[in-house]
Amino acid sequence: MAGSTLLERPDMPDRLARHVIRLAQLLDAATDDAAADAGLTRVDADVLLALYAAPGQRLSPTGLTVGCGLSSGGTSNIVHRLVAAGYVNREANLCDGRSSWVRLTEEGAQVAGLVAQAAAAARARLLRRLPEGIAENLAQLVEAALDRLDDHAVPPSTGRSARRGRPLGKGARSGE
Repeated sequence: MAGSTLLERPDMPDRLARHVIRLAQLLDAATDDAAADAGLTRVDADVLLALYAAPGQRLSPTGLTVGCGLSSGGTSNIVHRLVAAGYVNREANLCDGRSSWVRLTEEGAQVAGLVAQAAAAARARLLRRLPEGIAENLAQLVEAALDRLDDHAVPPSTGRSARRGRPLGKGARSGE
């Protein structure tokens, strides 16, 4: 296919998807390892990290369900487990008596911070293996692509177009 651009190649979308998924797996393994080192399941770590990044280190159970891609029953089980471990508390929502907040405890914030730092350090070590400038250029290209594509993404569960906010970790603490 001399002279053709990548976009003209029929295998390009699948090839791009495979490469992006593999890159995400490599980067995501850092969070898996950091969670395991802290004695957490990955989903427990995801909930703690979501709370750690949230304003006031609290979210509604629905916010956790949506933000972490969980079922409501799964969220409830995880929250119960994290309450028992002393990492989160449930608090009444004083503005809406029908709902509650899930808030990090001091211990939960410390654990989440350690997981976030360990994962960020592992991702940085991985990316330092790239030639100079590649990681920065890749981050800019992926961000530009997502800015363009996210507004019209079709969630797999609905088949309908939905406007979405920034990914959960965008602007989060400690480089999550």
